[in-house]
Order: sequence, then C-alpha cells, then structure tokens
Amino acid sequence: RVPFVAPSYRVDSVNVATDGEQQLDAQQAASRSFLGIIFVVLLFITIVIYGMWVATGVASEKSSRVMELMISAASPRQMLTGKVVGIGAAGLTQYIAIAAPALILIMFQDRIAEAILGPDWASGAPLVGLTPALLVGYGVFFMMGFTLFALIYAAMGSFVSRPDDLQTLSLPLSLVAMAGYLTAIVALGGGAESRWVTIASFLPPFSPFVMLARIMVTRVEPWQVALSIALMLVAIAAVAVAATRMYAAGVLLYGTRPGLRAFVAAARKA
Repeated sequence: RVPFVAPSYRVDSVNVATDGEQQLDAQQAASRSFLGIIFVVLLFITIVIYGMWVATGVASEKSSRVMELMISAASPRQMLTGKVVGIGAAGLTQYIAIAAPALILIMFQDRIAEAILGPDWASGAPLVGLTPALLVGYGVFFMMGFTLFALIYAAMGSFVSRPDDLQTLSLPLSLVAMAGYLTAIVALGGGAESRWVTIASFLPPFSPFVMLARIMVTRVEPWQVALSIALMLVAIAAVAVAATRMYAAGVLLYGTRPGLRAFVAAARKA
C-alpha cells in the first residue's frame, strides 16, 4: 500500500508590480499603490475645485458686465488664456503650498521621526518606491489634465448669466472626471493589465488619471506613455480651439438657458 504523499506546488503571481524589468517587493508594491491613490485623488480634487474657480471667475465677470469692457480690449483667445493661466496658477500655488510639505514629509518620514522622537520610534514601514521619474510623470499628467479640464470649465462659465447657474453645467463634467478617477482606482487595485483599462489610459480625458495609475503599479512601455501624452496634447489643442470659439460667443450671450444645443450653436456661429 502506497502512502499518501502531498503534492508539491509553487505559487507564481501573474500580476505583480515591476519597475523596468525588476519585480518590486511587497512593501514597494504597497507603497506604490498607496502613493498612486494619493496622486489620483489630488488630481481629481484639483481638477474639480480649481476648474470651478476658472468657471466662476468667468461667470462673475460676465454677470457684473465687466466682460463687455474686457472683450473690447482683448481678443477672446487672449482672455481665455489669461483666465485659465491666471486663476489656474493661483489655485496651483495654493495646491503646491500644501502638497510640497506633505511630499517632503512622506519622503523623509523616517529621518524626521528619528530626529524628533529618537531611533526607537523610527521603526515603522516607510513608503518606498517613489522615484524622480514617477514624480515627473505625475507632474506631466497633472498639468495636461488640469489644462484640458480648465479650458472646458472656462468655456462653460461663459455661457451662464449668473455664477449660481454653474451647477447645471458642471455636473456632466464632474461625472467625466469621476469616471477617470474610478477607472484609475480599478487600475491601482490590480486591474492595470486589463484591456479596457489599457484602452482608457490612451483616451482623453481619462488618460491623465488612468495612465498615471498604470505607471505607478506596473510596467508601462515608453511608447505607450509617449502615445498617451501625444493624444492628450492633440486633445488640448482641439479643445482650446473649440473653447475659444464658444468663449467668444458665450461671453456676450445673456438671457438664454445654458445647454448642449446652445454650446453647439454658438461654436458654429463664432
């Protein structure tokens, strides 16, 4: 009678985080995933909050009739660019003032804990895996995503007669940003290699969220990152042209209820 022998087997993970050709350990993978969530959440909050700042600034100038004086002294393109850059820079300055100290604290948390509390307190699990290349990637996708949405918010603000009416038009745009945010969360949770997530990482306006999440937790080919950036630049250029035309028609449009049909009609007449 042959005794029962337990079979031997080996477990190989088919979905692991990598950096180049090197597989990341469990601590590095967890840190990358955690930092990816922070980056994606910051991107989403910044787009929604500071994008609304841009739209509110345009709507406030229009409701106070200041826009009628400004439009006679500058072209719609100059006004739109100035609004996006000016209000966007003010919001980003506030963002940097908050995010930069937090990032420094994350990067040097062990040294800070050891200097303040002593060596016995610096024994926690630090966040590792944050590289300069990831920070550059975050900055690139952050700026492109903010620019794309800020242009749309500025065009949206030019179509309302009162700032209170912005809530009507901001909901669809917020849902688009939410879709990109949720897709990025799926990528960070282990779905970075799925086909639909990969496709979403190339499609503006979802790519700033999804491609950022992919490069945080898995290996992404350089040509894929370059293609995503190129498509975003093309989308920004196309949206800038359309937003300028809508802005030129919308700033002098009073008394009409904002809607998709008004957007399309104004763009054709501009």
